[in-house]
Amino acid sequence: MTKESSVLAVFDPREIRRRAHHLLDLATDMKLKHVQVDLSRLGDALLTLLETTKGSYPDFHIPPYGVWRDFEAGGIDRWAALADARAFEGAEHMLTAAADLAILTAYMKTMHPPGWLFEDPMTGTRVSGKHASALAAFHMFTAGSFSSEMTDPFRVDAETLIRMEKDELASGLQWDLQDDTDLLEAMQTHLKRLGEALALRSDLFSEGYFTRPGLLMVRAAREADGAVSAQSLLDRLLESLAPVWPGGAESGKITLGDSFAHSPLTGADGAVVYPFHLAAQEMVYSLVEPYAWAGLEVADLELLTAPADDMHAALFVRSGVLKIKDGPEAPTEDGVRDRMVEIRGVTTALTDRLADLLRAELEVPEEQLPLTCILEGGTSRAGERALQQSDGELQKLGRFLNPGGVFWLPFGS
Repeated sequence: MTKESSVLAVFDPREIRRRAHHLLDLATDMKLKHVQVDLSRLGDALLTLLETTKGSYPDFHIPPYGVWRDFEAGGIDRWAALADARAFEGAEHMLTAAADLAILTAYMKTMHPPGWLFEDPMTGTRVSGKHASALAAFHMFTAGSFSSEMTDPFRVDAETLIRMEKDELASGLQWDLQDDTDLLEAMQTHLKRLGEALALRSDLFSEGYFTRPGLLMVRAAREADGAVSAQSLLDRLLESLAPVWPGGAESGKITLGDSFAHSPLTGADGAVVYPFHLAAQEMVYSLVEPYAWAGLEVADLELLTAPADDMHAALFVRSGVLKIKDGPEAPTEDGVRDRMVEIRGVTTALTDRLADLLRAELEVPEEQLPLTCILEGGTSRAGERALQQSDGELQKLGRFLNPGGVFWLPFGS
């Protein structure tokens, strides 16, 4: 494999899945240093998944996974209310705004202050963690915090991201300007980096005087013949936004995004790099509905993988399927990273296995119960519940999954 093809591989969702399943095979054979797997306990995880899904969606009419569910906290369809109020002029205008919001929201699901609760200023609904990130992004969006046009608040403009002030962020996120100053500065830098990346690719993100993330998705829609490819959307996002995710693996001057080397496994070019692309894949999952509202389908959605996150890892740890081996409290830098790679990779592959078990139990094909619905209906919810009831090993997951405190990873450090 050439260096160029190796770089392209970590941007391919099929390669994400292949490498994750390779780690699962190694874990099953007790050949990984930091994790081991007991597949005989998958039945316990399946029972939890069934109970959770039936509790959340008794009729199994499950919407797709994505940020739009976060906007429905408290049973309120905030986007529908916004769209009705805005009265978009046409499908492209609606798609641009919805894609702006989806991409920004997934991008802002980062590290946050411990114990942070966001209170919806309109309804009083209080949410925590990544749900708080999403709801805060939504309300800042509706308030025009990301817009450069006073008459059109529902937009995300590159120049506004670049110039975002820390006090406006503190107010919008409901973070403390003094106590949370380090995280606020990191978020400010994070948003500036996104704005600069958009401005650097005016060929993709600009029309006329405006540069917005949603315009990339409009271009994809114009090229589509009834459907856009999920892999194409992911390719576009990873290629154009590569500079915004520092801290992972690199190839020369190319940042590989949410990808990390695993030192025990080597290839022709050195340590094998394991890609996850958590935020970028959530962006694609979250574009399914905006495209549907615009009359287009997102095809090949089955190529995307499950989130390699703390919620899914917690589901398998709590079920006894995944065990994190005891080791030194302060392993080497390579050991910290390797442990993260093993937990996240094995978690992704186990979610595939669990999804297959659920379909077999319900006797439905993948077309009728795609992974996106399984993520929304059960695995994310069950894993979140496990984290909320966490003790012992689960309390360490956030620290294990974020070696070095990489800001744009949404896990505590």
